Amino acid sequence: MTRWRALFPLALVFSIAPLTACSGETSTQAPPAVGQAFAARATVVCQSALEAKQAWSAFPVPDFDPTHPDPSAFPEVAAWLEDQVAPTFEAWLNGLRALGVPPTGRQAWIDVLAAVERIVQLNADQVAAAKAGDTEAFVVATNDLKATQIDLERATAAAGVAKCADVHKK
Repeated sequence: MTRWRALFPLALVFSIAPLTACSGETSTQAPPAVGQAFAARATVVCQSALEAKQAWSAFPVPDFDPTHPDPSAFPEVAAWLEDQVAPTFEAWLNGLRALGVPPTGRQAWIDVLAAVERIVQLNADQVAAAKAGDTEAFVVATNDLKATQIDLERATAAAGVAKCADVHKK
């Protein structure tokens, strides 16, 4: 009996340890600011947009430099941006808006939506600039898109949906 009493605490530790290891599995990563369920739904929307982006036809002007654009390429560039890029980014924005308001992390979510709205607008600005043959406006929109990607990455990380920033990455 004394042997059992001596071994009981040790047996207890060995029998409880596996249970706490399984049931207490916790990630060092904090839960998403917008909530787990909302983040999962947002990620589905972003994955759909990313798949649409991956289905784009090849860019029609392989040597086109958007920071030093050749205006003679603008008709093809404008058509491609309008036909391939705009529908994807507009559907992405509409899908994110359709999720409504998250239960938590509202400001972070507002920042995500603002960045995606800006991307949609700047894409439209590129199309308009290309159609008008306005190289300066095209370059401004291009540079603003690069800056907005940084804002998008920051906002999606804060909201807990960092994968959503991949939709606009090159």
